[in-house]
Amino acid sequence: MKRFKWPLQRLLDVTAQREQWLRREMLELSGRIAELRQDAARRRAVLRAALAELGALQIGRRLASQETVMACAAVKEEEIRGIRDRVEALELQRAEKKAQFLQARASRQSLEKLREQARQRYLREQARLEQKELDDRAQVTFARKVLERRRLPHPLGA
Repeated sequence: MKRFKWPLQRLLDVTAQREQWLRREMLELSGRIAELRQDAARRRAVLRAALAELGALQIGRRLASQETVMACAAVKEEEIRGIRDRVEALELQRAEKKAQFLQARASRQSLEKLREQARQRYLREQARLEQKELDDRAQVTFARKVLERRRLPHPLGA
């Protein structure tokens, strides 16, 4: 029996590779988002610690350093807002990649379904051809036996 060869196999392979690539990109984006969120949380913790330290100071010392700490806090808050903006942008990219990934996966699954249907048709056709060949052999064998019987003299002498 000859080997099954599906004409769209290359398309299926490329689609599967694209799906894997998109999955990898989604995971990378998720990793970068997590890193940025951790960075923002770390910066917020440092800012809270500085404000708590400022609050623990005596009133005279607190007034002297409050202006500096508050200016620094404003800069840090701006940095945290910038990080949040980058996170939002990355989340939008991840959402786009997810949509592309889901589309690629649906395409791959459809192609796999079509391939399986084509393989089943191929197997049925091969079984039909094999059965036809067996039937032809049986007919030829039967015809040879009939011809051979006609050539041989009848055992009863008729």
